[in-house]
Amino acid sequence: MDETTKAWFVTSTVTVKRHRDLEGWLSDEELIRLSGAPKNSILNVSVLDGRAIELRVTNSDILREDMVRLLIQESDGYSFHVLNAAFVINDWLLSRGIGPRGVVIQLHQARELGFIRCVRTWALGNRASFEAEVPLRGYYVWPLMGFDAPIPKHLIDHPELPTQIDRHSSLLDLMSTPEGGAFWFEHGETLWTEFDLRPSSRSWRRLAQYTEDRHIEVLP
Repeated sequence: MDETTKAWFVTSTVTVKRHRDLEGWLSDEELIRLSGAPKNSILNVSVLDGRAIELRVTNSDILREDMVRLLIQESDGYSFHVLNAAFVINDWLLSRGIGPRGVVIQLHQARELGFIRCVRTWALGNRASFEAEVPLRGYYVWPLMGFDAPIPKHLIDHPELPTQIDRHSSLLDLMSTPEGGAFWFEHGETLWTEFDLRPSSRSWRRLAQYTEDRHIEVLP
C-alpha cells in the first residue's frame, strides 16, 4: 500500500453494524473494503428489499454526507452489481486522494468476490461545476478511472470532437488520448457510467494507468 492508503484506510478502526438477516454473510473486512470506508467510520449494512443490500458509511470527519453503496441483484438471480449512490468528501480533504483510493479499494474487493458483474454510478458535473464553490467533478474523474458510457449523441457531431472518434466510440475511447480528454473536460456532462469488473476489461486497463500515474497502491 502507498502511504496515503495506509494512513486513511485502516479496516480495524471501522465498526460494522449488520442487519440480523445478514449475520455470517461476507466478513467484516470484505464489507468494509466493498464500501471503500475510510478509517474510524461506522458501516451500517442493511436489507432494503428482497433484491438490494445497502452499505451506508458514516464519518463526519471525512465525509460531507453518508456514503452509500447499494448491492443489487441482477434479474438472473445469481449475479449482482454495485451502485455508488452517494459519495462526497469534505472540501478540505479533496486534494488528499482519499476519494479515488476508496473507489479503487472497492473495485478490487468487488472483483475478488466474484459474483459482482460491474459497478455503476452517475458521473455528475460539467465544466462549469468543476471549479465551483462546491465542485462536481465526477463527469471527468469517473471516466479517468475506467467508468465507461456511450458518448452523448449530441456531442458526436460537435466540431471540436477529435477526428479519430466515430459514432460507435465510448468515453474510454475519448479519454484514451490527450485531445479526447481535453474535449470531454470542456464539453462533458452528467451521465450514467459503468465499470466492467471482468479481469480483462478496458475498465481495468484504464484504472491501471490512472493508479500508476498517481502512485496509488491499495493492495496489501
